[in-house]
Amino acid sequence: ATVSRGNVSILVAAMSASCVVTGGAWPPKVPLPMDGPVRDAPAPPPDEVPALWFPVGEELKYSLHWGVLPVGVAHAWSEWVRLDGRWLVALRLRTRSSAVLNAIYPVDDFIESLVDPGPFLPLRFVKKINEGNNRYDEVTEFDHAAGVARWRSLLRNQEKDLPLEDGIRDVPSLLYWFRRTRFLPGDRGGVRVMADNKIYTVFPNPVEREVVRLPDFGPIPALRFEPQAEFNGLFVRKGRVWVWVAEDDRRLAVRIDAEVPVARVRAVLTSVKGPGIDRWRGGPADALRRAVPR
Repeated sequence: ATVSRGNVSILVAAMSASCVVTGGAWPPKVPLPMDGPVRDAPAPPPDEVPALWFPVGEELKYSLHWGVLPVGVAHAWSEWVRLDGRWLVALRLRTRSSAVLNAIYPVDDFIESLVDPGPFLPLRFVKKINEGNNRYDEVTEFDHAAGVARWRSLLRNQEKDLPLEDGIRDVPSLLYWFRRTRFLPGDRGGVRVMADNKIYTVFPNPVEREVVRLPDFGPIPALRFEPQAEFNGLFVRKGRVWVWVAEDDRRLAVRIDAEVPVARVRAVLTSVKGPGIDRWRGGPADALRRAVPR
């Protein structure tokens, strides 16, 4: 459940690539709205929005590998947007396959979560997926006051209402929400998340501290997680996923591994841009090792 379509979607694509038969034309792509942040976009005055635990305007890039083969890139970013007179945070992810993978299983995906920065709850989730022959163009509107999430498929002309629990989040807002907390190995507890029109309980499951060596950033002290998801009381078992999160003020995911039947797929952080001066943005190396309030 945590590696769903539009999350680390190319990991799923790589799982299927070995059994895809080439030949024939791909169906028309779902148009994607953007390929990166809006440059020189307006930002709210500081007194109009709450202080957040991550810098809005942050850009992260990951290289994606299937075994030793590079298969694509993922670009995640956040920015302020003005909608209906309100300042919201847009959390966006664009994932694209490399030329090597395009020949057998092209991937070009976009997801977006528009979040109310106060309670940090999603108001709208957009999923536009192009993976091989699969196409998805979906919107979920979150009406927290009414307790309803309204899902629509723009391609299939389908819609469905789902009961919305207090405090429930979509996948992007949940991932950023986790960055508020410094976890310790062995911490328990789960949170509720809506993904693929179902509601899951996700257990972060922090396991142990390790050092991750990144080609672009050197050795990074990190905490390794092995997330698990539960649906209707039963654990969802679809391979295994490990996430290494840097133990500093940003708590960035620096590496993600997925173990699948045909290979181990890996995403590695390669670039950090945006506001702030710290280890990730050219600041002193010891900034990474500052104590982080729990």
